Amino acid sequence: MSTTRPARNATALATLLGVALATALLPGCDSREKELARQMDLQKGDTKKADIPAAEVPPHPTRDKLMPLLEKLYTLQKVPPVTETDIVADGTYNYEVQAGVASVVKLAGGLSEEQKIRAIVMGTAEADSWAFRSDARRDYADLIHRVMRGYGDEQKQQILRMYGQLKLLEFFNSEAAGPAIEALPADVKPVVEAMRKHYVDDKTKVWADWMNVRMYARRVVAGDQPFRSVLRQIKQELGQEEPPPLSWEQSMDAPFLAWAKDIRANEELLIKLTDLRELKDREEYLNETHSLWVVEGSAKIPAKAKGVKIDPALGFGVHREDLGGGYNELTFVFSKKLAGTGLKKAFVRSIIYGQLLTDFAMLSTAGSDFAVRDADNVIDSKTAVVPDKYDPLYARCGSAAALDTFITHFKAKYPFLADMPANGNGDAVLNEAHKCVIDGARGDIHVPAKDDDKDVEGPAPGSRLALYQMLARFENVDVNLANMASEKKTEEDAVIEDAEAVLKRIKAKENEGKGIK
Repeated sequence: MSTTRPARNATALATLLGVALATALLPGCDSREKELARQMDLQKGDTKKADIPAAEVPPHPTRDKLMPLLEKLYTLQKVPPVTETDIVADGTYNYEVQAGVASVVKLAGGLSEEQKIRAIVMGTAEADSWAFRSDARRDYADLIHRVMRGYGDEQKQQILRMYGQLKLLEFFNSEAAGPAIEALPADVKPVVEAMRKHYVDDKTKVWADWMNVRMYARRVVAGDQPFRSVLRQIKQELGQEEPPPLSWEQSMDAPFLAWAKDIRANEELLIKLTDLRELKDREEYLNETHSLWVVEGSAKIPAKAKGVKIDPALGFGVHREDLGGGYNELTFVFSKKLAGTGLKKAFVRSIIYGQLLTDFAMLSTAGSDFAVRDADNVIDSKTAVVPDKYDPLYARCGSAAALDTFITHFKAKYPFLADMPANGNGDAVLNEAHKCVIDGARGDIHVPAKDDDKDVEGPAPGSRLALYQMLARFENVDVNLANMASEKKTEEDAVIEDAEAVLKRIKAKENEGKGIK
């Protein structure tokens, strides 16, 4: 498939509209099918089951036996009531939580006593997420709805369930667990002790389940209560504490500081490089950047990044880590051989690289190149996903093209860019980035055989389109809409405009007579 850079006139506007439409159809890193499923989930979410008033639920004997433990597990003073229902057991959770401050733990029907004990403990831990917290920045229900709107019902359910799992992971690994279990009656103690053993011995497995939730869905909830405090305790236990928050300037080694200040001072430039269009997101990023920019041999290099190898093509190496909070913690280590303009260009490229690592619009468009195809070359949309291991490849290839495009189009507008050389040939830039992706993912990415008569698109068409669309953000498209209209007004145009003006005056007088302004 040939995708060349068109002349920037009417075609440019059409390109921008096409990109906007594609972006609207591919939110996050989801396919059109997932977006349709999400909309259906939202509609289904409107139908709510009838609530059971918590105050009307009678005492439950198993819950009463577990109270010495449940009172330590639950944040508020009053532990949620428990009732048995006709919901179907799923073999794992065997309960539902009626959401809200006045939560109710609903047990599935037909459970054994051991299953009831496990379900009550797990359900109470999950219900703790709905307890009121005065230090929460947002209502928990709002956070959950944001996950639902952005990532669908499956991710929402994972978030809801995972809070209970994380709460139990924190509790059973704390000093409070032992005395609470000792205070239990003998007939429930063995089951709870077995639960503690699981959350202590298999804590890395429970943590891995949390990390399997999509990063951006985790980010929605991880920075606020109830997740924030629970995650902090768990990460201390696992030795995965996040580094202290560093501002944009604090994240910079000495050679980059002046450039960082120049970028902060130019909001348009900052938006272009980071794609953070909302003021709130930019302020959050500038106050806690989740990245470090350091030179080889610097004392600022953290121990975990000391083994980073420099990529000669980039001018830097990258240490990337996901500590569970929904962010990539990045350390960019630059070659000590670089200086001046070469170091500056590598620095600016690294900022774009960091953004492209999670450019889900680009990665989702490229996903079709990794999909399973049948004998007729029709793809299975469920498999149209870029494997995680190739995220850095798209960031590497895309950042080179993006920076060349950005410098070419904006060096006259932004003096900050003026001293950096760039390839001004848009077709060559796109072709090189496309080839870079194909070479880096060869064996996994779709490259049809030369004699394949069913192929009409060429190698990796999704990736080419993804890169093409991404590069549009770095182009300065000056579209003069007036010049795109008819060059001359005809006599007929004038008559129509006159008639429209008369109609507006008549309508205005009618409204004035009726007292409508």
